[in-house]
Amino acid sequence: MVYRTARRQFVKAFSTAAIAPLVIPASALGRDGHTAPSERIVMGQIGSGDHGSGWNMDRMFANEDQQVLAVCDVDSNHLAHAETKVNKHYSSKLGSDYRCKAYSDFRDLVNDKDIDAVHVGTPDHWHVIAALAALKAGKHVICEKPLSLTLSEGRILADVAKQSGKVFQTASENRSIESYIRMVELVKAGVFGEIKHVKILLPPSNRHRQAVDPTLGKPPSGLDYEMWQGQATEMPYCESRVHYNFRWHLAYSGGVITDWGAHMIDLAHWATGNELTGPVEIEGKGEFPPRDGIWNTATSFKVNYRYPSGLTTELFTDAPGLKFEGTNGWILSRGWRGPVKSNRPELLETVLPEEKRLRRPRTDGQGGEHMDFSDAIKEGRQAYAPAEIGHRTISVAHLGNIAMQLGRRLRWDPDQEKFADGDAAATAMLRREQREPWTIDNVDSWINVG
Repeated sequence: MVYRTARRQFVKAFSTAAIAPLVIPASALGRDGHTAPSERIVMGQIGSGDHGSGWNMDRMFANEDQQVLAVCDVDSNHLAHAETKVNKHYSSKLGSDYRCKAYSDFRDLVNDKDIDAVHVGTPDHWHVIAALAALKAGKHVICEKPLSLTLSEGRILADVAKQSGKVFQTASENRSIESYIRMVELVKAGVFGEIKHVKILLPPSNRHRQAVDPTLGKPPSGLDYEMWQGQATEMPYCESRVHYNFRWHLAYSGGVITDWGAHMIDLAHWATGNELTGPVEIEGKGEFPPRDGIWNTATSFKVNYRYPSGLTTELFTDAPGLKFEGTNGWILSRGWRGPVKSNRPELLETVLPEEKRLRRPRTDGQGGEHMDFSDAIKEGRQAYAPAEIGHRTISVAHLGNIAMQLGRRLRWDPDQEKFADGDAAATAMLRREQREPWTIDNVDSWINVG
């Protein structure tokens, strides 16, 4: 099939108007406050499952500065759904013959010269490799959290992202939520005094797990299970380990501590000025299912951290939430994006001088991470959660998982990103063996140069 780019489709539609009557909406011409197609950031999406073709695609549709041209998924049903959704959305804007490109191999998408930027919405164990390939192919990248499967992978991605000169956004949605922005700016401004302790509340894992079916069998014909597994150690196919439930197996993710933790740890770091560092001590306990089970990530846990400044953080299963305890009172948000409360409610009404207020990204609904990403590309600046920040955020979760699995206190050097006492067992858990050919070492060979 011969594909045309979004920009070329617009030009064709416009020239047809000279031959036959054609009503071209203002959005297609860049009038009435709309962005012209020639100025839009052409997006490709790698990973078009529920969250990709749902939340993220809807946010891209709502953003006038982005236009989806290509989708990619190893599940043919996900791919067909995403392709149909894109074509339906743009047919009324750019002509009924608009055709989304559909790829089953992400390497073809990242090498597509018509694409400016890539959204990575794959399962967690694919985030780093897909994002690296996109960066090396010259694309801007917005990547779902958690940014990495292991701490060593995250360091590689953060370094490459910085060297690339491209805009990188970790999709930390909560940096665009007004209640959290307000909470963070009050803490950063010192309204609650010196913050001594932070409580990060995460939901118990089982609350979000679908019913388990331990049956091992043959993958469905529409799923490229070999590529879906990617770098992970090869395991028999089990329906309860793929798609949404990949989160509960350590081969593919880290459980709730990396899933929900990526949101809440990021806010805690942002508020306390620890975005570019990490803890120096970690100690935790968790309840783990059998390692050889269908799922094996911690179902409940409590992890304590100490930072270089003396700040202590407690991360535990409860309900999603965040509490900052300072010398002048505490401030709390309990529940997913819950209202902000305090033992000193009058402090919540504090009027901050302009220089202490945080920048509010453009938002449509709650999709400000995509708005900030496209604004950063157009303005030639970095996004609000670049790879380095995303890496430092999820490092806290990875360190928590390591401490829980080893069952003892760990000492960490956040500057060198290594265990301070040369702990061999803990050091070995900073990385994992990658299964060929889906390794970081092979990424360069996948990129078409020129």
